[in-house]
Amino acid sequence: MGFDGWTPSDDKVPMRPLANLLAAVPLVLVAACSNDEPPVTADQQATWVIPSGTATEAPIPSNRTTEATPSGGGTAAAAGVSRCHTGSLTARTGGVESTAGVLYLSLVFTNKSPEKCSLTGYPTVSWVSAKTGKTVNKPFAPDAGTASPVVLEPGAQAHATLAYHQPGEADPAKCKPVTVKGYRVVPPRESTSIFVTGATVACSSTGINTGKVLAIIAGAK
Repeated sequence: MGFDGWTPSDDKVPMRPLANLLAAVPLVLVAACSNDEPPVTADQQATWVIPSGTATEAPIPSNRTTEATPSGGGTAAAAGVSRCHTGSLTARTGGVESTAGVLYLSLVFTNKSPEKCSLTGYPTVSWVSAKTGKTVNKPFAPDAGTASPVVLEPGAQAHATLAYHQPGEADPAKCKPVTVKGYRVVPPRESTSIFVTGATVACSSTGINTGKVLAIIAGAK
């Protein structure tokens, strides 16, 4: 399921979420951030998420062990295959999951060029403000894991998983939630980006709930 989210009108005030995203993931609205009471999580524990960058931050577990065998994707890279350039790729949000207050978004790349190419490692992903068009917070942090090259034949796909705590679980005074219109993606070793539309809410305070990005693997999800 694609990532729809909210239709933004003001960077500070999210609009009503669209039905598709609600059906996929019960996001916590910014309204939950507007009072002094911490939200009650799925395990009925009322606690704030600790700010990113501290030793006691609530962990973001990888969901990679539960991923199904990917379909329609690339194969292990062979020697001599050049890397995929931004102009050779499209990017979109694929599947969206929610587990224990953590959202997992699948960022799907497709090789739109007539030649095969390879992707290795982690894309640079940043939220984009609905109001200013500028990036919000720091980019997603690369996960500590193995990054293997993936070869994409023309039309083949690969994906990276984006994982972050729902903004409504963070202390609003620290989070400073804002509406974002989507995110900007820079493929590995590239300097130009692809914008992926998907209105939602993100923390705007630098280093708070930045989330992480897992290494690119073959197939879409």
